Amino acid sequence: MVVGVMYLVFGATWPRLFDVLSMTVLGCMVGLVAHPWVPLWQPLVVIIGGLVLGGLTAFFRNICHALLSAAAMAAILAYLAALALGERGFTSYLAINLSIPRYSWLLPGPNLACDPVLAAGLTGLLAGVTMAVWQFPFSERLVTCAQGAALLTGGLASLITSYRGEGQPSLSAAYPLTLSALWLCLVVIGLVAQSAIAKQRSRWGEEPDVPPGLDEP
Repeated sequence: MVVGVMYLVFGATWPRLFDVLSMTVLGCMVGLVAHPWVPLWQPLVVIIGGLVLGGLTAFFRNICHALLSAAAMAAILAYLAALALGERGFTSYLAINLSIPRYSWLLPGPNLACDPVLAAGLTGLLAGVTMAVWQFPFSERLVTCAQGAALLTGGLASLITSYRGEGQPSLSAAYPLTLSALWLCLVVIGLVAQSAIAKQRSRWGEEPDVPPGLDEP
Protein backbone atom coordinates (compact mmCIF):
# COMPACT_ATOMS: atom_id res chain seq x y z
CA MET A 1 0.00 0.00 0.00
CA VAL A 2 2.95 2.32 0.62
CA VAL A 3 4.03 1.80 -2.99
CA GLY A 4 0.51 2.72 -4.10
CA VAL A 5 0.72 6.01 -2.21
CA MET A 6 4.10 6.71 -3.82
CA TYR A 7 2.60 6.13 -7.26
CA LEU A 8 -0.34 8.42 -6.52
CA VAL A 9 1.59 11.31 -5.04
CA PHE A 10 4.97 11.27 -6.80
CA GLY A 11 4.04 9.86 -10.19
CA ALA A 12 4.66 13.19 -11.93
CA THR A 13 7.83 13.88 -9.93
CA TRP A 14 9.72 10.69 -10.85
CA PRO A 15 7.93 9.46 -14.00
CA ARG A 16 10.91 7.59 -15.46
CA LEU A 17 11.51 5.66 -12.21
CA PHE A 18 7.88 4.55 -11.98
CA ASP A 19 7.78 3.58 -15.67
CA VAL A 20 10.85 1.39 -15.23
CA LEU A 21 9.41 -0.15 -12.05
CA SER A 22 6.04 -0.83 -13.68
CA MET A 23 7.54 -2.37 -16.80
CA THR A 24 9.85 -4.52 -14.65
CA VAL A 25 6.84 -5.90 -12.78
CA LEU A 26 4.98 -6.38 -16.07
CA GLY A 27 7.98 -8.28 -17.44
CA CYS A 28 7.95 -10.55 -14.39
CA MET A 29 4.25 -11.27 -14.98
CA VAL A 30 4.95 -12.03 -18.63
CA GLY A 31 7.64 -14.44 -17.47
CA LEU A 32 5.15 -16.18 -15.17
CA VAL A 33 2.65 -16.62 -17.97
CA ALA A 34 5.25 -17.65 -20.57
CA HIS A 35 7.09 -20.10 -18.32
CA PRO A 36 5.22 -23.26 -19.47
CA TRP A 37 6.53 -22.66 -23.01
CA VAL A 38 10.12 -21.80 -22.00
CA PRO A 39 12.40 -24.75 -21.06
CA LEU A 40 14.09 -22.87 -18.21
CA TRP A 41 13.78 -22.65 -14.43
CA GLN A 42 10.68 -20.59 -13.60
CA PRO A 43 12.35 -17.97 -11.33
CA LEU A 44 14.99 -17.43 -14.01
CA VAL A 45 12.31 -16.82 -16.64
CA VAL A 46 10.60 -14.33 -14.31
CA ILE A 47 13.85 -12.47 -13.61
CA ILE A 48 14.78 -12.34 -17.30
CA GLY A 49 11.35 -10.98 -18.21
CA GLY A 50 11.62 -8.22 -15.61
CA LEU A 51 15.18 -7.28 -16.56
CA VAL A 52 14.41 -7.17 -20.27
CA LEU A 53 11.33 -4.95 -20.04
CA GLY A 54 12.79 -2.80 -17.26
CA GLY A 55 16.06 -2.32 -19.13
CA LEU A 56 14.33 -1.47 -22.40
CA THR A 57 12.20 1.11 -20.58
CA ALA A 58 15.29 2.78 -19.14
CA PHE A 59 16.73 3.32 -22.64
CA PHE A 60 13.59 3.65 -24.78
CA ARG A 61 11.26 5.27 -22.30
CA ASN A 62 8.82 7.03 -24.66
CA ILE A 63 8.09 3.86 -26.63
CA CYS A 64 7.83 1.69 -23.53
CA HIS A 65 5.60 4.25 -21.81
CA ALA A 66 3.25 4.11 -24.80
CA LEU A 67 3.09 0.31 -24.39
CA LEU A 68 2.50 0.70 -20.65
CA SER A 69 -0.23 3.26 -21.27
CA ALA A 70 -1.87 0.93 -23.78
CA ALA A 71 -1.75 -1.98 -21.33
CA ALA A 72 -3.16 0.15 -18.51
CA MET A 73 -6.04 1.56 -20.58
CA ALA A 74 -6.83 -1.90 -22.00
CA ALA A 75 -7.01 -3.35 -18.49
CA ILE A 76 -9.22 -0.50 -17.24
CA LEU A 77 -11.74 -0.66 -20.09
CA ALA A 78 -11.80 -4.47 -20.14
CA TYR A 79 -12.43 -4.55 -16.38
CA LEU A 80 -15.25 -2.00 -16.67
CA ALA A 81 -16.83 -4.02 -19.47
CA ALA A 82 -16.54 -7.17 -17.37
CA LEU A 83 -18.27 -5.43 -14.46
CA ALA A 84 -21.11 -4.43 -16.75
CA LEU A 85 -21.56 -8.05 -17.88
CA GLY A 86 -21.45 -9.59 -14.42
CA GLU A 87 -20.16 -13.10 -13.69
CA ARG A 88 -19.65 -14.10 -17.32
CA GLY A 89 -17.34 -11.14 -17.77
CA PHE A 90 -14.66 -12.62 -15.51
CA THR A 91 -12.47 -15.70 -15.58
CA SER A 92 -9.39 -17.05 -13.78
CA TYR A 93 -5.91 -17.20 -15.24
CA LEU A 94 -3.30 -19.62 -13.87
CA ALA A 95 -0.39 -17.31 -13.07
CA ILE A 96 1.76 -19.63 -10.94
CA ASN A 97 1.73 -23.41 -11.06
CA LEU A 98 4.62 -24.90 -9.07
CA SER A 99 4.89 -28.50 -7.86
CA ILE A 100 3.85 -27.49 -4.34
CA PRO A 101 0.05 -26.92 -4.30
CA ARG A 102 0.18 -23.98 -1.90
CA TYR A 103 2.12 -21.98 -4.50
CA SER A 104 -0.59 -22.34 -7.13
CA TRP A 105 -2.31 -19.03 -7.72
CA LEU A 106 -5.41 -18.36 -9.81
CA LEU A 107 -5.51 -14.75 -10.95
CA PRO A 108 -9.06 -13.45 -11.62
CA GLY A 109 -9.42 -11.05 -14.48
CA PRO A 110 -11.63 -9.93 -17.37
CA ASN A 111 -12.74 -12.75 -19.67
CA LEU A 112 -11.11 -11.86 -22.99
CA ALA A 113 -13.00 -14.70 -24.66
CA CYS A 114 -16.15 -12.61 -24.18
CA ASP A 115 -16.69 -10.35 -27.19
CA PRO A 116 -17.62 -7.10 -25.35
CA VAL A 117 -14.68 -7.48 -22.97
CA LEU A 118 -12.25 -8.14 -25.81
CA ALA A 119 -13.62 -5.18 -27.78
CA ALA A 120 -13.21 -2.91 -24.75
CA GLY A 121 -9.65 -4.15 -24.25
CA LEU A 122 -8.69 -3.49 -27.87
CA THR A 123 -10.25 -0.03 -27.65
CA GLY A 124 -8.18 0.60 -24.53
CA LEU A 125 -4.99 -0.38 -26.36
CA LEU A 126 -5.67 2.20 -29.06
CA ALA A 127 -6.74 4.85 -26.55
CA GLY A 128 -3.62 4.30 -24.43
CA VAL A 129 -1.20 4.63 -27.35
CA THR A 130 -3.05 7.70 -28.66
CA MET A 131 -2.97 9.36 -25.24
CA ALA A 132 0.76 8.67 -24.85
CA VAL A 133 1.50 10.18 -28.27
CA TRP A 134 -0.68 13.28 -28.09
CA GLN A 135 -0.84 14.00 -24.34
CA PHE A 136 2.36 12.54 -22.90
CA PRO A 137 2.44 14.53 -19.59
CA PHE A 138 -1.19 13.66 -18.86
CA SER A 139 -0.54 10.05 -19.79
CA GLU A 140 2.31 9.91 -17.27
CA ARG A 141 0.01 11.12 -14.50
CA LEU A 142 -3.00 9.00 -15.42
CA VAL A 143 -1.03 5.77 -15.74
CA THR A 144 0.77 6.21 -12.42
CA CYS A 145 -2.46 7.23 -10.68
CA ALA A 146 -4.31 4.23 -12.11
CA GLN A 147 -1.60 1.87 -10.90
CA GLY A 148 -1.31 3.50 -7.49
CA ALA A 149 -5.07 3.44 -6.98
CA ALA A 150 -5.18 -0.22 -8.00
CA LEU A 151 -2.42 -1.11 -5.53
CA LEU A 152 -4.17 0.76 -2.71
CA THR A 153 -7.59 -0.68 -3.49
CA GLY A 154 -6.25 -4.22 -3.86
CA GLY A 155 -4.20 -3.95 -0.68
CA LEU A 156 -7.16 -2.63 1.29
CA ALA A 157 -9.45 -5.36 -0.06
CA SER A 158 -6.92 -8.08 0.83
CA LEU A 159 -6.44 -6.64 4.31
CA ILE A 160 -10.17 -6.53 5.05
CA THR A 161 -10.69 -10.01 3.60
CA SER A 162 -7.98 -11.44 5.87
CA TYR A 163 -9.69 -9.91 8.92
CA ARG A 164 -13.08 -11.33 7.93
CA GLY A 165 -11.79 -14.87 8.43
CA GLU A 166 -11.91 -18.06 6.40
CA GLY A 167 -15.07 -19.10 4.62
CA GLN A 168 -16.07 -15.52 3.83
CA PRO A 169 -16.11 -14.37 0.19
CA SER A 170 -13.35 -11.98 -0.81
CA LEU A 171 -14.17 -8.31 -0.72
CA SER A 172 -13.48 -7.97 -4.45
CA ALA A 173 -16.06 -10.66 -5.19
CA ALA A 174 -18.65 -9.28 -2.76
CA TYR A 175 -18.33 -5.56 -3.55
CA PRO A 176 -16.83 -5.12 -7.04
CA LEU A 177 -18.71 -1.89 -7.81
CA THR A 178 -17.79 -0.31 -4.47
CA LEU A 179 -14.12 -1.11 -4.99
CA SER A 180 -14.30 0.23 -8.54
CA ALA A 181 -15.80 3.48 -7.23
CA LEU A 182 -13.04 3.66 -4.60
CA TRP A 183 -10.42 3.11 -7.30
CA LEU A 184 -11.90 5.94 -9.40
CA CYS A 185 -11.93 8.32 -6.43
CA LEU A 186 -8.28 7.53 -5.70
CA VAL A 187 -7.35 8.15 -9.33
CA VAL A 188 -8.98 11.59 -9.21
CA ILE A 189 -7.27 12.37 -5.88
CA GLY A 190 -3.94 11.32 -7.35
CA LEU A 191 -4.38 13.51 -10.43
CA VAL A 192 -5.21 16.52 -8.25
CA ALA A 193 -2.27 15.84 -5.93
CA GLN A 194 0.20 15.43 -8.80
CA SER A 195 -1.08 18.59 -10.48
CA ALA A 196 -0.65 20.57 -7.25
CA ILE A 197 2.87 19.23 -6.73
CA ALA A 198 3.82 20.03 -10.33
CA LYS A 199 2.56 23.61 -9.96
CA GLN A 200 4.47 24.06 -6.71
CA ARG A 201 7.67 22.74 -8.28
CA SER A 202 7.17 25.13 -11.20
CA ARG A 203 6.81 28.08 -8.79
CA TRP A 204 9.98 27.09 -6.99
CA GLY A 205 11.80 26.96 -10.30
CA GLU A 206 10.62 30.44 -11.28
CA GLU A 207 11.58 32.12 -8.00
CA PRO A 208 14.86 34.10 -8.28
CA ASP A 209 17.71 32.74 -6.23
CA VAL A 210 18.46 36.15 -4.67
CA PRO A 211 18.10 37.10 -0.98
CA PRO A 212 15.30 39.57 -0.21
CA GLY A 213 16.34 43.20 -0.57
CA LEU A 214 19.28 42.54 -2.89
CA ASP A 215 17.23 42.55 -6.10
CA GLU A 216 16.40 46.24 -5.77
CA PRO A 217 18.62 48.90 -7.41
